[in-house]
Amino acid sequence: MSDTAIDKSGARTVTALALMGVVLLLAVVARLFIGPNGIGWPDGEHASFIIEDRLMRMLIGLIVGVALSVSGVSLQTLLRNPLAEPYILGLSTGAGAGIMVQSYVYYLVKGDIAVGSNAGGAVMGAAVVMLIVFMAGRRRGVIDPLGLLLTGVVLSTICGALILMLNYLVGPGGIRDDLSRWMMGSLQVPGKSQMMSVWSVGLATAGGLGLLVYASRAMDVATTSDAEAVSLGVDLTRLRGMLFAVSSLLAAGAVVLAGPIAFVGLICPHIARLVLGPRHGPLLIGSAVLGAALVVTADTTSALLNLWLGIGLMPIGVFTAIVGGPAFLWMLRPQLGRGQV
Repeated sequence: MSDTAIDKSGARTVTALALMGVVLLLAVVARLFIGPNGIGWPDGEHASFIIEDRLMRMLIGLIVGVALSVSGVSLQTLLRNPLAEPYILGLSTGAGAGIMVQSYVYYLVKGDIAVGSNAGGAVMGAAVVMLIVFMAGRRRGVIDPLGLLLTGVVLSTICGALILMLNYLVGPGGIRDDLSRWMMGSLQVPGKSQMMSVWSVGLATAGGLGLLVYASRAMDVATTSDAEAVSLGVDLTRLRGMLFAVSSLLAAGAVVLAGPIAFVGLICPHIARLVLGPRHGPLLIGSAVLGAALVVTADTTSALLNLWLGIGLMPIGVFTAIVGGPAFLWMLRPQLGRGQV
């Protein structure tokens, strides 16, 4: 490729990322000026409380969007499957099941419902599901895309049933009285005792993104055959271990803050790949920006609907599923009926 072509390609990438940044900025500004109680910058005696609430919901939305979209890119590289995504593969529901198991054990030991972070259970649940999906999706050492999706769907169903069972075993009220909202993905402003979870997940998300960007060239090579990647000096075992850990950690972190949310890790990397191309450096950054914009926009839409219809804040997972479900079917369509994905 000539230097001129490289310069033009780099300029297009920078321009595309800048436009994505503008989209994110507009989403952030809209969220700050739109709330369930009104449109515009708050004033009056409750202004500081309203502003703090909007800022915190926006911050959590940014973290969750980045975590899910970056986890999606990591999974797609690890499994060499553009349809891989934390929710579809069961990682999000597995993290939710891990949270419920940790809470139930706490209940059995202490006789009360756990208060505070359940990050340990979430990470463990996501990692266990990721390991099962990875192992079950291999056929003679080769990853079977259809096997991955089917295994993920089955595990997601099992984990969902486990969540419901544990919630009912505790008795009236259950472990979570907002279980249906939480299972659809809902941004909640945490209490002071839970703020550490927000900052911890935020730092882990930033660290995970930075680590993946640092390894982006190796990720580019890893999309080729194993023999070619090894011949080019990539330690596939080490890279896959890192992708396994990062994708599980980020998916778990998103569930800790907002519950299981579907399709963010599918939609945003797909759009970013269409606009930016397959190189993982720009792809990771673009996916992170789009993921943050999508979750914040979904939360803003929920606030608008509550303002107009008075129905309460709808879980943001409703919006991502409405957008992501058809997108997933569209991406799956060329392979339907061929016995493979």
